[in-house]
Amino acid sequence: MNGFTLVFATLAIAYGWGWWRLKRGSREWPLWRLVVFWLSALAIIAVMSPPSMHWAHRDFRGHMVVHLVAGMIAPLGLVMAAPVSLALKNVPVHWGRRWVGFVSLPPIRVLSHPVTAALLNIGGMMVLYLTDLYATMLHSPGFALWLHWHFIIAGCLFSWAIAGPDPAPKRPALEWRFGVLVASMAVHAMLSKWMYRFHFPASVPIDQVRQGAELMFYAGELPEALLVYLLARQWMRSRYRETPASMAS
Repeated sequence: MNGFTLVFATLAIAYGWGWWRLKRGSREWPLWRLVVFWLSALAIIAVMSPPSMHWAHRDFRGHMVVHLVAGMIAPLGLVMAAPVSLALKNVPVHWGRRWVGFVSLPPIRVLSHPVTAALLNIGGMMVLYLTDLYATMLHSPGFALWLHWHFIIAGCLFSWAIAGPDPAPKRPALEWRFGVLVASMAVHAMLSKWMYRFHFPASVPIDQVRQGAELMFYAGELPEALLVYLLARQWMRSRYRETPASMAS
């Protein structure tokens, strides 16, 4: 059992226990959130298993599959399952106040700002694929381990900063978050095209680079489209809440 299996299996069990505890106390929590969290945790465990990691190490296409699942698709599912909200429903009220105080700290607010989250997420990809760091990663197990954790955490942070349902005081306006998302989507698409056209990473056979870049371009659109949908739904809900008040006035 590797570290990824231990961490995400533990998180899945903890989430299930929280869901069961609420249900036992006649307090509802959507079943679909439980299913999404479990599937996302299972996806990370699967792509971080030794067979998948071996494939990713010797084939850039395998690496890209691991990156897309662990860095984009699964983090979105983990965030949309609202694990913090579930946890806060299972703990005393003062823990909720502590969470609000924690996420309101200036360093946390800077770290969780959509621009910072986008820089950590898409910026990390650009540094990895447009420099010699990818070749370095292949020969440094410690660096590879750190990098995988970085992409998982950065993917979760970006999804939460853009459209996460968990509480985040003083979150930027929807229009601002949508602008950051659109810019991030454009840079992501541009990066994949650069990789395809100019052969990045240069240490990888060009056929693998091109097929990996195509995977990055097309499969990466799925989580991005879901984020657009979630933001649009939040915008519609905010407009719906504002309409009765404006009509009454």
